[in-house]
Amino acid sequence: MLSIGICTDFINLPDVSRLGYDYVELPLAELAALTESEFQEFVAYAEGCGLRVAACRHMLPEDLPVTGPKVNATALHGYLSHALGRAQRLGVKVVTLDCVRAAGDDYAFACRQLGNFLRLTQGHAKECGLVVALEPMRKADGSLLSLVSEATLISGLLQLDNIAVSAHWGAMAMASEPPGTLRRAAPLLRHVHVENALTRRLPRPGDGEDYARLTRVLEDIGYIGGVSLCGEITGTFARDAAAALDCIRSAAQA
Repeated sequence: MLSIGICTDFINLPDVSRLGYDYVELPLAELAALTESEFQEFVAYAEGCGLRVAACRHMLPEDLPVTGPKVNATALHGYLSHALGRAQRLGVKVVTLDCVRAAGDDYAFACRQLGNFLRLTQGHAKECGLVVALEPMRKADGSLLSLVSEATLISGLLQLDNIAVSAHWGAMAMASEPPGTLRRAAPLLRHVHVENALTRRLPRPGDGEDYARLTRVLEDIGYIGGVSLCGEITGTFARDAAAALDCIRSAAQA
């Protein structure tokens, strides 16, 4: 059975705790920005709600680039130690490195910078007992990588134990990347995000997406990571989140 979570912010945690999700996925940069007392208060609150924070997204703040002339390795070291340390304290198992932006026109150099950053990240991830999963996003959003096959190639070549791959179903659809790509990525695939590709909303029954196609592939490859639902809210969070969970659970049973 797939482990299904939802991407949200702190304000919606009471709703998540009663809707029946297996876990919640939170933005790491926002967790890292909390004061120590605020963070301790949040940990106590999450535990009180019975919430399992198994994953984090938005790994880096905007002022810490991975590519381009403003890369600061010392600052990245300090941030990773602090942020991944907090993720460890919450029990997080996977952090997605999503939407790495390419600064400038030198794609090859940007890829080398990304490789250097992942090598830097490996030590911190290993120390904290978690995995950092490289996730391609839409090219229109300025992402350096837009294909799961690209992330799989980079992660495979680097051969770093705590660096893996995450797939974004909406980004895959917009890039016309077939579900079979997940089969090739299977040894490195540790996380999946799911949204409606065209509307960029949370999944819902009858929204035009064939989510069963995704869940069949994940079942076939023996995938055991999390599936985090994400996307824009059109009504109330509770209503949309409940519909999204029902949609994906139904797809998994189809």
